[in-house]
Amino acid sequence: MTPQRITRFIARDWSAHSSRDRGVERALEALAGDALQAGRLAFTLRENTLVAICADRGLATELRFQQRELLKTLGAAGFEGVEQMRIRLASTPRAPEPAAQRERREIPDEARRILSDTATSIQDPGLARALERLARAAAPSPKQD
Repeated sequence: MTPQRITRFIARDWSAHSSRDRGVERALEALAGDALQAGRLAFTLRENTLVAICADRGLATELRFQQRELLKTLGAAGFEGVEQMRIRLASTPRAPEPAAQRERREIPDEARRILSDTATSIQDPGLARALERLARAAAPSPKQD
């Protein structure tokens, strides 16, 4: 009979209290520096797994999309054998800094037209809807006199 891993018996939130790996954080600073500095993210290694402890779901989603690049960067920095990544939602050691007011960004009319045209010619309905939303969301704000 194979012994069960001890992590099965430890509360999930325990990972938030595990020690941060400053070497790993330095290696990944180029990709996640803002979140690390704001205290919204911490990294540690557990065997062959990179563990990211995130303060919010948005950051967790962003890290899921960056997973391949994070692991590749970690390997290039000398942390060999790290093959997978786990993401945990928990409070990080510092509270996040207050969010700055978002600046409204606009996409030029020509780019919005290209997004809309591409959306109509794509066969993937999910991607087409996403392109349409992007084209609409980036529309110029109505001018107020």
